[in-house]
Amino acid sequence: MKDIRRQQLGLFPGVALAAALPGITLDETGESPLFGYFFAYILFAGISTALWATPKDPYQGLLLPILAVIGLIQDTLVWYLIAWLSEVRVDSVWWALAGAFVVRGCCWAAVWILPSGTSEPDGARES
Repeated sequence: MKDIRRQQLGLFPGVALAAALPGITLDETGESPLFGYFFAYILFAGISTALWATPKDPYQGLLLPILAVIGLIQDTLVWYLIAWLSEVRVDSVWWALAGAFVVRGCCWAAVWILPSGTSEPDGARES
């Protein structure tokens, strides 16, 4: 599986868990929050695909904290963009940052934990 697909799979639980935070409400109108969830997922998937800020492995030295900061800023701004374009409510910058931590953590976990499909089979390294 490609890295971008694994990251997008990590967005499913990431957006759902971030929406469970008290400062992020997917639908202010009191109807179904499903539209807010799908809208948030589509925006996160599109922007995360366009601006890749997820390292392929956790052992990249100085690149890891740089990508972490870039990713958190990106995801915080995406929460505000979602709130501006839809009925999603983000109470403060701290809740947007907390949501960004959750989304980014789930994306990184998916990229690092889910199989990539590019590893060698067990018997392929015989000498």
